[in-house]
Amino acid sequence: MSMSLSGSINTASSRSTSPIPCCHNPSTRSIFVFSGGSACNSLCQVLQSITTNTSYILGVSDNGGSTSEILRVTGGPSIGDLRSRLTRLINTQDGDEETIAERKAIKELLSYRLPEKGEEALIRQEWTDIVEGTHTLWNEISVEKKETIRGFLTLFHFEILKRAHKRFDYRNGSIGNFFLTGARLFFNSLEAGIFLFAAITGISEPTTVIPMISTNHMVTIAALLADESTIVGQCEISHPSVQPRGGDSLPSNVKTNNMLAKVNSNIIFDKNDCGKLPSRIERIYYINEYGQEIFPRANPKCIQFLNTKRTLLYSIGSLYTSIMPCLVLRGVGNAVANSRTLRNKILMLNGSHDREVDGYTAIDFIQAITNGLNFSRQVDASAVHAECKSPTVLAEQALTFPISPSITPEPPSKFITHLLYLDNSQIPVEPQAIQDLGIIPVKVPGSLDGQGKPIYVQDTVWEIFNQLIH
Repeated sequence: MSMSLSGSINTASSRSTSPIPCCHNPSTRSIFVFSGGSACNSLCQVLQSITTNTSYILGVSDNGGSTSEILRVTGGPSIGDLRSRLTRLINTQDGDEETIAERKAIKELLSYRLPEKGEEALIRQEWTDIVEGTHTLWNEISVEKKETIRGFLTLFHFEILKRAHKRFDYRNGSIGNFFLTGARLFFNSLEAGIFLFAAITGISEPTTVIPMISTNHMVTIAALLADESTIVGQCEISHPSVQPRGGDSLPSNVKTNNMLAKVNSNIIFDKNDCGKLPSRIERIYYINEYGQEIFPRANPKCIQFLNTKRTLLYSIGSLYTSIMPCLVLRGVGNAVANSRTLRNKILMLNGSHDREVDGYTAIDFIQAITNGLNFSRQVDASAVHAECKSPTVLAEQALTFPISPSITPEPPSKFITHLLYLDNSQIPVEPQAIQDLGIIPVKVPGSLDGQGKPIYVQDTVWEIFNQLIH
């Protein structure tokens, strides 16, 4: 089995020849994963087979796909990556036939997307069939779970009808996103919505999916480039939307009082058809609705788990829009550097470049992560004299304190102990230079996907993780 950054699975086999520490007692294993969206989904089966005591930490700033339309109409944090991870974790292998059949049906329902193309009336009619419970997707789902899920879909539909003047676009709409949004709105809590999703689908502790920021408000990131220009919004940084012919377009670096008040729509985009950035990304930061930089705290659960888990994994995925938004938050840098329980801190290097890291080497990845975590530590040091009154409300976190230059930066080895990289990686790797930083490089035999890009082999990754994670 092999996995690519896009999450596709293919058949392959290989064995690692890299020196790996010996295996430890599986009962003591626990993993904290800074993970992206679709890229890390392919790792779930491997990680869950090693230990179910795994916490997946995801950002809440994605503004692409059907999430963009939900944000435009209802506001709130992004839930697309969270929903994607939750559906991937639904266990459709274990249990009796009836349980497995129902879980498969629930997974199919919550993974289902409305048509991307077609007549608007037909797309709306299919959504109506789902809300009313007459769609064939409900066939294998028990009455009690059907009515529970349908209740929150109905609530979401009601919220859309209340905002009918905004004309919600159902194209490519994710039913799972609609359900999770309905639950969030009902409980006024994203984490309560995640708990409900997990309870209905049979995802039980100690496996957890956690938003990196605990908030009920919209979260926006921006990228400062080396040429001093700024790009606002995760989708614009990573994979700008497909522009309609003859349509107007706003410059991506324009800040407005409403970050969603732009002509460009992010419902339809192509990650494989993105032009290069004008220059390298210098850093990722958070902004409020007025374009001011803010310094949110990380979810307290994330800090708690960083101080109790034994292995930290920086997953494959988009460096600046998936991983870095988690690292620059207040509390994260110190927790990673000073945790007394983390034995290994593993960076899993991508196999190829994307728009965000064009021309990067492995050292560049290491340095970016180190800079992000040291920035978090600097903000913590500066925040001692400038605390917010309400840390859960992002609008009140527009701290104006200067970033303290006096704090001593931690070296890369404080944040990363191992670097996993493919033997056929398109990203240049200098093992000796990495060792000089105090990091152990581990070469992993790779394969190629259908487009000729290097990918990890699932069986080999399992073998390596099974020995590294203890």
